[in-house]
Amino acid sequence: MLDPFPPIPLLSKAIQPFADYFHLTTLPLHIHEVLGAFLGYTFINVVISPWISKKLFPVKYAKLSPERKLNWDVHVVSLCQSTLINTLAIYVMMNDTDRKDMNAVERVFGYTGASGMIQGLAAGYFLWDLVITLQNVKVFGYGMLAHALSALLVFSFGFVS
Repeated sequence: MLDPFPPIPLLSKAIQPFADYFHLTTLPLHIHEVLGAFLGYTFINVVISPWISKKLFPVKYAKLSPERKLNWDVHVVSLCQSTLINTLAIYVMMNDTDRKDMNAVERVFGYTGASGMIQGLAAGYFLWDLVITLQNVKVFGYGMLAHALSALLVFSFGFVS
């Protein structure tokens, strides 16, 4: 199954040296999804979560300290991300004919455009998580910073094919 969002040549070309250096061969094909997801999760964190939380929980959300609001909004982003990724993953698992033709090992380590798209969207979340944690390390702590960094690094190895 092809990635429904074709690469943006300018972005692919810009990231190519980085991808070559770290042997992330499929990253240039999905960098637009990584960056788009990063911006989308930032928008949910900054705009959507505060807005909807004020509407759904006007008393509770208003009483939260700034640190607790940050934590609340981060959890809203996490919920949105997990719902999106799991829905798309199930769809691809059920409909990707290229994936269906793979054996068990190829399904784990193989590549299709659609699975690369899902990985790009998830990598955008892990990048967002790292940035939010870096910006708020006093709130989240160094343990969460290590978690965010390791999640992004480990997940990025999926761009190796």
